[in-house]
Parts: sequence; C-alpha cells; structure tokens
Amino acid sequence: MLLRGVIASSALAAMAAAESYKETYRPQFHFSPEKNWMNDPNGLLYHDGVYHLFYQYNYGGITWGNMSWGHATSKDLTHWEQLPIAIKANEDASGALTEMIYSGSAVFDSKRSSGFGSKSKPPLVAVYTSNYEQDITLANGKAVLNGQESQSIAFSTDNGLTWTQYAENPVIHEPPSQYADQYQQFRDPFVFWHAETTKWVMVVSLADLHKLLIYTSSDLKDWTNVSEFGPVNAVGGQWECPNLFPLLVDGKRNAEKWVMMIGINPGGPAVPYRLGSATQYVVGGFNGTHFTADSNNVYEQEPPSNSEVFADWSQSTFAAAGWTATGDLVGQGPEDGTVLTLQDGDATVGTLTSPTFRISSNYVIYQFGCCYNPYNATTYGTASDTETAMNLVVNGAVVRTTTGVSGGDVIWEQWDTSDLIGKSGYIEIVDKSTGGYGHLQVGQILFSNSSLPPEANWVDHGPDYYAAATYNGLSTYERVSVGWMSSWAYGAEIPTTPWRSAMSVPRLMTLKTISGAAKLVQQPQMNLASLEKTKPYSKTWSNLSKQNVTLPVTGKLFDITLQFTPVSGKFGIDVRTDGKTQRTSIGYDPAKATMFVDRQASGDVEFSTSFPGVYYGPLSKQKDGSVKLRILLDWSSVEVFGNVGESVITAQIFPSSADTKLALFSTGTAKNVSLKVTPVTSAWV
Repeated sequence: MLLRGVIASSALAAMAAAESYKETYRPQFHFSPEKNWMNDPNGLLYHDGVYHLFYQYNYGGITWGNMSWGHATSKDLTHWEQLPIAIKANEDASGALTEMIYSGSAVFDSKRSSGFGSKSKPPLVAVYTSNYEQDITLANGKAVLNGQESQSIAFSTDNGLTWTQYAENPVIHEPPSQYADQYQQFRDPFVFWHAETTKWVMVVSLADLHKLLIYTSSDLKDWTNVSEFGPVNAVGGQWECPNLFPLLVDGKRNAEKWVMMIGINPGGPAVPYRLGSATQYVVGGFNGTHFTADSNNVYEQEPPSNSEVFADWSQSTFAAAGWTATGDLVGQGPEDGTVLTLQDGDATVGTLTSPTFRISSNYVIYQFGCCYNPYNATTYGTASDTETAMNLVVNGAVVRTTTGVSGGDVIWEQWDTSDLIGKSGYIEIVDKSTGGYGHLQVGQILFSNSSLPPEANWVDHGPDYYAAATYNGLSTYERVSVGWMSSWAYGAEIPTTPWRSAMSVPRLMTLKTISGAAKLVQQPQMNLASLEKTKPYSKTWSNLSKQNVTLPVTGKLFDITLQFTPVSGKFGIDVRTDGKTQRTSIGYDPAKATMFVDRQASGDVEFSTSFPGVYYGPLSKQKDGSVKLRILLDWSSVEVFGNVGESVITAQIFPSSADTKLALFSTGTAKNVSLKVTPVTSAWV
C-alpha cells in the first residue's frame, strides 16, 4: 500500500512513505497516520465504492492540538491511502487559531437538499463541531465565545479531497436555552438520513449532562431540536461521540431495533483504575424524532442485598466512625452520609484511613464522585502528591485505586478483591489536591461476595476502544464501525514516534439474541485474507492440564483462533512472550465466566501508571460448552473477539521486538483444544 499525500507523486516518495511504516510498534494492519497525532474517527462514509476515513488530526505535532480532519480512503478497509488534510483548523491573520474542527460525521446529499454542488456533482456534506478559540464576531455577524462549541457544515464536490466551509456557519449556534450554560460542552454531531420521515437526523451530545439532543432538518442547514435522551446507565464521565443506527435482530426483517452508541470518558469498565475511555450502547426504538430505550437496556445500579456495611458515614465525626484523619480533615465529619472534602473548598487537603481489616469478600462496593486527580505511584505520599483518590492498601502497596470525574456524578463502583482474600489491608481516602476540582466525595463502602449488576452494555471491555463511529452510505442494516485504539488516560504518553495513535480494525456490527436479549455482536470486517500469505499452523489436543506448551511458531502478526472446552482453572495463550518474564496473556476464566487480557508484563508499561492492567469481558460458554477466542495480533495491539463476537477486548501493547514466541497456558484443565495460527503480512507495502 502506498501512502498518497502531497508528496506522493513519485515512486521514490511512495517507497519512502512505505519504509516509514516499519518503525518499532508501528501497526501493520491497523490504520495510523504517517506522522503526528490522531484521535477520534470522523465522517465515516462509503461513497462510490470507496470507504472514507476522516479523523481528528494535529498537523503540527505528536500530541493533541490544532484539531483538523485528516483523511484516508480504502476500497477494502484494509489497504489505505493517506490524503491531504480535508478540513483544516482556521487561523486569523496573525496565525493564531480561531476555530478548531472537532468530531462529526459525513453524508452524501444525493438529492442536493442543501443546495450545495450541482446536478452533475451532488455534494458530500460534513457536519462537525466548531470549537472557537477566541471571542470573535464571524464574517456573517454571528458572535462566538472562547471555548464555545457549535455545530457547522462543509461540502465537497470532488469526493472529499477539498472542502468548502459554509459561509453561514455555525448552523446550530448554541444549545437550547434551557442548556445555555453548556455552550462549551456541546459537540460531536452524528447525522443520517431517515427515509420514513424524509428528514436528516442529528444526534449531538451535551457532554457534562449525559444528555443527547436529537435534531431534524430538511436541508442540513436549518435544524430543529425535537427530543433528548439520557442520562441512563454509565454516567461516570462525559458523554461524547454518539451514533444512532438500525439493525435487525438475528437477521429477521420484522425485528428491527435501533442502537444508540455513546462514548464515555473517563468511567469505562477497564480495571483497576476506571480512568479510561470506553463506548457503551443502548438498544431501543426510534420513530424519526424520539429514541426510546428498551426496558431491559436501562440499568439501575443498586448494591447486592447481602452486602455488609463497612462505612455508612452516619456518625458525626470521622473519628467516631473509626477512621484516622490527617491534615484539614482532623476534627471534621461526614456531610449527609458522605465524605466531602470541601471544608475549605478545594484548598482542603488530608487523608482518612480505615481500621485494618481482613479481606474476606470478593468485592468492595462503594459510591464515588468528584474529582479527577488519579493516584500516581511515583509521587504517592510525597510533596508532589496531588491525588483525590480512594485506595486499598495491602502490605504497604496500593493494590486498588479509584479517582473521580471532575464535575461527574456520584456513582456506584467496585473493586474485585477475590484474589486478595485472606490478606489484611486498609482503605484510605486521600485528598492532596488544592486546585480547581481538588476535592472528592465518597459515599457508602460495602463488602459483598456478589458483584454490582451491570451498569451498561459495553461495546468493548478493553482500555483502548473509544469514540467509535459507524459508516454512513452502506445498505440500511449494514453497519461497520471503527474506534480510536487508545485512551485519554495515557494516549499522549504511548512510546511511539513519529506518530501517535491508531484505529481499531473495522468491525461489522449485528444484533443477536443472547440469553433472551438483543446483544451487539462484532466481527472484523476487512480483507485479512489478502494479508495471509503463509500456511497456518494448526493443532488439536484432547486434554491440557496445568501445563504450558511453547508453540513452534514465532512472529509479531497473527490471526489466531483458539477454541476449547474449559473445565477448571484459567486457559489461554501468551503472545509476544520471551517464555520467561514478558508476555501478553489472553484467556478464559470459567469460574467467573470471563475472557481476559493481561498486559501487566507486556513490555514497556512504565510510561503511565494507568497503563498496566488486566481486562475482563463477560463471556458465557457456547451451547456445546466450548469457548472460542479470535485474536488479532498486530505489532502494538491485540483485539480479542469472544465466541461469535458478543464480547470484545481491545488493548495496546508495546513488547520488545525480540520477544515473538507463542505459548498455551493452563492453570486447570481444558479439553478439546483446537488452535489455528495464521501469519499475517503488512498492509503497508
């Protein structure tokens, strides 16, 4: 594949571009820009046999900034051509930024409802968020404020190569009057054509309020707010990047459902920190103006009824509750049944330490709110410590930690402590931050052998799948998604150069009835066969018990299918291992009915304290008692699809280039093991 940008007019330039895709950690079958920073996928559109991928792009560096729409195209979702920047951030005469081009979507206006283009050249129309960088009055007389987010449009008549921004932008200047104070948190429009009502529909987020506003239009210029949706389910962070689309349940024509897909940051399911970005979905119905969630898709999180109360903050002082206070919390007490460290505003600092206890339950369940200042092992307990966090400490080490969301709600959270049973520890509540959002709020703390009920349907249970977007322009019920394969918790720190970030593989989304409910199912939607040039390695075992099996295959790029019948203990495969200390472990735990990815020893994990972790996705056995894991291994990532794709985990990894072994592992017994390892070549040739 040759990158075609401004410099790609000669074979020499193309060869140089392809050569650049051999850097350490460079994805080989995931899209990444040749250089500089990338985040959210934008404007995904299939038009005239070409898949367009636009994306948030910084043309000036390897960290976030100068947000513009980058552009790449493909005919098979595998081999990509990188094109010039599509819509660039605007600057004033002095070169200072006036407007950044944030996330959005794109459509083909085939009937020219917008009036753009011509009969022979109907336009592509991009709908995006304008983030204004100054208090200015635009040429059309509209006044905007520094930090304001408004919705704008641009059009193209040359298949997306060049774009003209509409002279009357923004087309939605500000949110409805009742949400006027949210003008800085109003973003990420997803637009599509609704044939039944012959209207364009837009879904756009009020990020801090966990609300999605629905608008309709006849011409993509004049929009009417017709309804709103939310908050529901996961609300631990901001809501962003909504998508709304129809799918058929089990492929049946009379079983249409609509899926609302919502990004949340932070507050995803990834443990142990819950700091990361994630994408949830809600199944329901849509009538052209209103989305209504199915009742079995709205979750009310309440702790298990058999929970034991450890702290309910009903006492008048922290000392009376048995907790030891330091700093500004000495002599203080709870407020309305919660710990709220605002005695002297955000300037309050101090700690609360519980009595030591023996861990005897599987979960610690607790209510937690503001604010976002995570535990940092390198500054913990020093003068540079600025955390607002609750920690579980065992043998002098922080083994579980939670921080809040600045401005977020108080929500139920939990720590899985099943691997710590029998050990002694204590809980500490730490406020070391004096800046804005420098406080925290903690409610009840409970012990339970049962976990919290689901808080959401997660599109992906890993730490590195965010801002997922879907393609317009395909057939009605054909829905292909792409996610940003990174996390805001550490995205600016990953050890790559001269680029930073990649996209997930495109995934075909369907709805399938699983355990009596319509669940989102995903499978890779790309031409991997074109990259599979070598005969696969295949082998079966009737029984594997408490042993490791080093495989006679080495490499950094594989499409792996592992199917087995779990009996006891954990079973799976180590990839990118040296056979000793480095590995990424991918497997299944029948005791918890979960698949997992463990990247704690996956290579370079030191660049961020929130990077190492073990990630779990719920996965029941199939009808025949087996479990199937399909693993796409690239140079710096794994994507794991469980069974038919009802559970997915995506995680970046940064292993040593020398560590290329594969090995099966078993801590118990697995039967009827079937393995297929298919080597994959690079798409960047």
